[in-house]
Amino acid sequence: MRPYLAVIADSFRAALSSRVLWVAFVAIWLLLAALAPIGYREDFTTLFRGQDFHNGTRMKAMLAQGLVDPKFKKEPIGRIVAAMPEDLRRQLRRVGEGDEVRIRLSVLADALNELIEDQSWYDEAAWKSTLRLRELRELDAMDDSEMTESLDHRRARLRIEAALPGVFETRSSRSMFLTYAGMDFPANLAVDKTQFATLINQWVLPTIINWLLGFVLIFLGILVTASIVPDMLQPGSLHLLLSKPVSRSLLLISKFIGGCAFVLLCVTQLVLGLYVIAGVRLDIWNIRLLWCIPVSVFLFSVFYSVSTFAGLRWRSPILAIGVTTIFGAICLVTGVIGGLFDGLVTRPEKLQHLAIVNDDIFASTRGGGLVRFDVGENRWDEIFESDAMNQDRIVPPIILGDGMIATARVRGGRFNPFGSGALDLLVLRKSDQWTPESSLRLPTATSYLYRCGDESVLALNTGDLLQTSRNRILAASGEQVEDGGDASKTQDEPKAESWLSKLTNMMGNANEEFTPVMPEAAGITPPRGVAVDSGGKFLVAFSRGRVMRLDAPSENDSSQRWTETAAHSLDGEASKRGVIAIEGNVVIVARQEEPLDFFDVKTLDPIGRIEMTEKMIPVDVIGTGDGKRFAMITGDGVCRLISPLDSPSSGESTSYEISNSVGPSEVEAIKFDARDKTIYVAHHVDQIDIVSGSDFTIKRRIRPTLNRWRWVDRMIVTPLRMVIPQTGELGETIASMVSGQTAIAVNQQSEDEELVRYKIVRPVISCAVFIVVMLTLSCVYFSTRDF
Repeated sequence: MRPYLAVIADSFRAALSSRVLWVAFVAIWLLLAALAPIGYREDFTTLFRGQDFHNGTRMKAMLAQGLVDPKFKKEPIGRIVAAMPEDLRRQLRRVGEGDEVRIRLSVLADALNELIEDQSWYDEAAWKSTLRLRELRELDAMDDSEMTESLDHRRARLRIEAALPGVFETRSSRSMFLTYAGMDFPANLAVDKTQFATLINQWVLPTIINWLLGFVLIFLGILVTASIVPDMLQPGSLHLLLSKPVSRSLLLISKFIGGCAFVLLCVTQLVLGLYVIAGVRLDIWNIRLLWCIPVSVFLFSVFYSVSTFAGLRWRSPILAIGVTTIFGAICLVTGVIGGLFDGLVTRPEKLQHLAIVNDDIFASTRGGGLVRFDVGENRWDEIFESDAMNQDRIVPPIILGDGMIATARVRGGRFNPFGSGALDLLVLRKSDQWTPESSLRLPTATSYLYRCGDESVLALNTGDLLQTSRNRILAASGEQVEDGGDASKTQDEPKAESWLSKLTNMMGNANEEFTPVMPEAAGITPPRGVAVDSGGKFLVAFSRGRVMRLDAPSENDSSQRWTETAAHSLDGEASKRGVIAIEGNVVIVARQEEPLDFFDVKTLDPIGRIEMTEKMIPVDVIGTGDGKRFAMITGDGVCRLISPLDSPSSGESTSYEISNSVGPSEVEAIKFDARDKTIYVAHHVDQIDIVSGSDFTIKRRIRPTLNRWRWVDRMIVTPLRMVIPQTGELGETIASMVSGQTAIAVNQQSEDEELVRYKIVRPVISCAVFIVVMLTLSCVYFSTRDF
């Protein structure tokens, strides 16, 4: 072993004597010196920004109504708008009179920030009618002696948010302010310290490492090391090395390992420097960052294996560099083609939400389409086309009755919840060959529909939950129905004035077809979730860190608003996204980076909690129909069962456990079918497994026929990506190692976020196999040729 170790040590000495290496060292030291003054400070989130508005149109309409409607003059909204600048009030008055006035969100944010400084608009009696969250109640209870300026501004912001429900995004109570050499950056980050650490680990550090280690240092490394093998093949040098009893193959591998010394020395300094700076300056001690050192050397060895073989074959450093560059171009082109197929062919056809009507399966897709599975043809038939460039959004379909579903197509709604044009509810019937028929006009910016018992449908928009009857939907779509006198019929009230109707529509409030469900002064804004009882008697929702149970009014109650009978404030930040489900007497709330919480469905008293690993990002959760268990999709693309551990005499479990993966991988969506107690699991783009809800055994598999481009992707592009090492995808491996996550959330809009899963194993396997093959070829060539 000693001769081979001597060769490796000689390679390190040669690397340290390289001028290019020291130039790289100096560049790394300068970069680390430039990053070293970066720091942070934490303070309360007080000022408004344009990005803080979840529904700017609703806010504009509410302010205009508070200005022009006399009955709101002494209400919180009236007092706020009265304290705004005169120019803005003049524009809002025109809005209240029915004119189309465009007001920039930055202007509204500046006006609200002025109110935070001057709080003469606040009246304690007026604000008693607003819904105050726990943080605001705690601040209102504090003594003036304990109130700092920052806390006072925070309290003012929360009071404004309470007066304008359904308008603002939920932000962390504390924000991070980046500093450089003690000076604040112009903008603050509306994230808390935990979210800030996630941002650094998941985005910033992997980006720096990918660019510097994945491109710059590899290019420099090839330039420096390309001459190692040709120099070894010089007559005098090679004869000296082979004069000793050494193996040619081991000698070549030793040279190969020694050639990686250049990148190892550079990478070690850069990664250790970033680790220390992130820890000392940002208080983010992420030991996983050190994994970037071996991964980066591994990435370099892919290219260096090509350079080694080219150096053996042609004995020229220039040709070795050229061949390696061509190989890098091939890898790049293959990666680009694979990325295009992922984005333009595969992603648009991924199933997103399922609806089961008897034996028919419907699904909305990531490409803004609606599809139905044709059993006879074994394929998905498009009702609305799925396309990567599609700007439309499909409201997840729901069952409306036997042989009927309801959905909506929001034109231009992929990035804008309001879309463009009218938003009509669409009814599809089996008797009409599933042809969409327009029905009621939906509330503005409707994002979800919920079946509420047998006779009602709920619509969730940007800030409210509204109700209509099934009979009204069917009648509006042209079907003859009997008037059952349901509670959702339009009340005999005089029609509102046109300007007031327009403001109501802008706010997304009830229209002639839908009536409000939420109690007065209550809104339901993201992050949120709704779970409706199968009988339609109650629902449980969470919004901004608060869980509430709403009971439906009795049949004799003329009021359409539901009654809040229980509530609970969740621990942790209110800005955490999550999902909710009901099964039996238990409600589960699963939020990102928070434990699973279990509540009694009647009282919302906590009955259990499970800690989750940071890799378990909750995507969706459903009940399994047995009254006890839940099935949850996590960010790593698997389905897990959540089961009770004990069954006390009361019949209510107090502890639960999460299973390992059950069923297939790469799960996209799940849906429980109460008709036969089965669970539909959509996975691998558009495949479906139908499993038993009791033991998760597979009852049926659906494997649709591939279309032309999907066939090309599976039979040509995917094998090509396995044969040609995907060095670009190793960046995803690094990002996963640094962040500790298996997926990253991509927001298309504030509520419908998509989890993009990292490719972790495939690039490692393809690169490792390629290195082994190239080194084997090089060793065989070196051993069988007479140099």
